[in-house]
Order: sequence, then structure tokens, then C-alpha cells
Amino acid sequence: MLADDSQQRIQANAISPRGLIQGWIAMTDWRYLLFAGSIHALGFVGLFAITLLPLRAFLAIRRNAYLWHAAGVGRVSLVIVAASAIAAVSLSIPLLARVFRCLTETYCGANRASGWIFLAFIGVLYLGFELLSNVALRVARRPSPVEN
Repeated sequence: MLADDSQQRIQANAISPRGLIQGWIAMTDWRYLLFAGSIHALGFVGLFAITLLPLRAFLAIRRNAYLWHAAGVGRVSLVIVAASAIAAVSLSIPLLARVFRCLTETYCGANRASGWIFLAFIGVLYLGFELLSNVALRVARRPSPVEN
């Protein structure tokens, strides 16, 4: 009986204007806004990464192909760039399928943010590829101390 009374009070409080205001204040908490903003920002990066990831991988390898004939560090850096591109593309394919299902079917996931979360994962994969490829190519392009 006591649980029923408290549950009815909670439901009545959620419907009342005071309950709606308290729920709105909880959703404007800085931690919530930071989390939601980062998911949306990474989601937008993921939207662009669908096209940019294969293009940037191709351009990074093509522009730095001369490193293959350089020292061993050049070859290793090109292999790292190629392996990270293949890994990022292969890991984003299932996520792209889920995003496509979110756009075409009525059920997307556990909540309405599932599509954004899938795109955010693709964005994280793209940023990881960019970071890894830029660091590897920068290390390969730096002049060796013997040449100085």
C-alpha cells in the first residue's frame, strides 16, 4: 500500500508543472549538456567521415608514396596508415548499416539517440585514423640526425 502511494505521488509530480520544470532543469545540467553536445559534435564528424575516411586514406598514401623508397621508417609509416585506414573502414561498415536501418525502418534502437551514437562512433574512428596517420607520417618525414 505504501509503495502504491509513493508511486502515485511520483507520477503526479512528473505530470505537474513543478515536476516538468524540475525535469527540464535536470536536462540543462552542464554535465548533461556537455555529454549531449559531444555526442552531437562527434555525430556530425561521423557524418562527414563516411565520405572523408576513404578519401583521406587514399590521399595520405598517394601523397606520401615517396616514403616507401626512403628508410625503413617510411615504409612502416605507410603500413601503419594503410592498416589504420582498413581498420577504421572495416569497423565503420556495421555502424553504417545500423545508421541506414535507423533512417529506413521504424525501430532504430533503445532510444531516439541511437542513430547519433552510431554516427559518433564513426566520428571517433575517423578522428583516431587522422591522429594515427598524422603522427606516423610526421615521424617518417622528420629529418634524421645523420643528415644534419
